[in-house]
Amino acid sequence: MTQIRVFVASPGDVSEERDIASHVVGEMNRVFGSSLGVQLEVVRWETHAIPDVGTDAQDVINRQIGDFDVLVGIMWRRFGSPTRRSRSGTGEEFERAFQSFKTHGRPKIMFYFRTSAFYTADLPALAQFKKVAEFRKKLEKLGVLYWTYQTPLEFERNVREHLTRRVLDVADAAAKERSGRKSIEYREPVGQVKALSLFLAYSHQDRATARSIYAMLRGSGYRVWMDEQDLVPGQFWHKEIDKAIRVSDVTLVLVSEAAINEKGYWSKELDMILRKLREKQGPTVIPVRLDRSKPPDSLSRLQWIDYFGADGPDRLIQAVEKIAAGSE
Repeated sequence: MTQIRVFVASPGDVSEERDIASHVVGEMNRVFGSSLGVQLEVVRWETHAIPDVGTDAQDVINRQIGDFDVLVGIMWRRFGSPTRRSRSGTGEEFERAFQSFKTHGRPKIMFYFRTSAFYTADLPALAQFKKVAEFRKKLEKLGVLYWTYQTPLEFERNVREHLTRRVLDVADAAAKERSGRKSIEYREPVGQVKALSLFLAYSHQDRATARSIYAMLRGSGYRVWMDEQDLVPGQFWHKEIDKAIRVSDVTLVLVSEAAINEKGYWSKELDMILRKLREKQGPTVIPVRLDRSKPPDSLSRLQWIDYFGADGPDRLIQAVEKIAAGSE
């Protein structure tokens, strides 16, 4: 079993995001643990540090946390309290991780900044936010690509997708080391392939979430058809999509405000799916809501899954497994 330690570094004003990161890691362990042979551990000072004596409190945390494979850094309004070595504890944790990355190529650094608007007339609070803005500029100069988000829900989607990619990279490298072969292709199924096949219908504005769902289902051993993974140059894409819908057992229709308002191929795919469903030639259809948008009338009679909910990914996997069990 390959172990990945994920250290969550942040000031205290993003405690909800810290808890979300822990929840996502637990969810990924349930989904990927057995199929990929990868186990993640969330490392947080609240759970991995105990009272002790050092140069200062941050020095104690640094020693007790030890090495880790991924740094998930999060900031919003506060930069944090200064240490004897840096302008804040979180800043010091980043600096240590960055120096280690430059020297040893690890840990991987994933930094997120919340951009929700807020108002304050408190001068110390404004000074804290100024330090956050300066820190962002510092990351840009160092060549660190960071991510921004508006809400904790958006953070959850982002960190789930990004950690999924990290897990797949690690699983790929482990498979390569064991077999001495070239890295496996992303589209190759991992582990034993299950009989059930799925089609993923989504708006290209929801591409990032679709990729995350694709990776999660492939990691669980299912055959999943996704246009950007399965279409190749020279094919008549509309015929290939029609064929993929016809031969799939389950179609996941990703529903969002962007998809509903899009005048693109998502609505055409939906028409094809529903036509085959009426003709009893098509798959079981599961609408998967990515936000609180109202599903179109054509899907209103079908039970949907709220993927944006706390247990959304788990419920999706459970629904697919239930259908798979019924088809055996």
